[in-house]
Amino acid sequence: MRIRRLHRRLREERGNAVVEFPLIAALVVALGLSLLQLALFLHVRNGLTDIAVQSAYHGALLGNDPSDGLARASELASARFQQLGDVDVEAREHAGVIEIEIHAALPLIGFFGPSNALHVVGHAVDEDAL
Repeated sequence: MRIRRLHRRLREERGNAVVEFPLIAALVVALGLSLLQLALFLHVRNGLTDIAVQSAYHGALLGNDPSDGLARASELASARFQQLGDVDVEAREHAGVIEIEIHAALPLIGFFGPSNALHVVGHAVDEDAL
């Protein structure tokens, strides 16, 4: 009699939902937060790439030089991504090409992460060289 009752209790699923809900809820919340973090990373990377390219084009315009592109990149990056902290911008010209290079913090948890781990580059043909 006791064995039959024990066997029946082991086969019942009553009470499993109490444990199942918090486990699945934690999994869904973790998945949602990781997707939000991925979206933030892509937003920052694409925004910095856009800044680098637009600044390279600005520096490559007729009558401008790489320092104009550098100033524009610094201004845009500091205005748009203040949360990243220190954003390093470099400008170079070689073989008739203006290159703007931006180093910023890689957002791993919110906007916090290792500094200078995100690296984007923008190129443009120098109109003065044509």
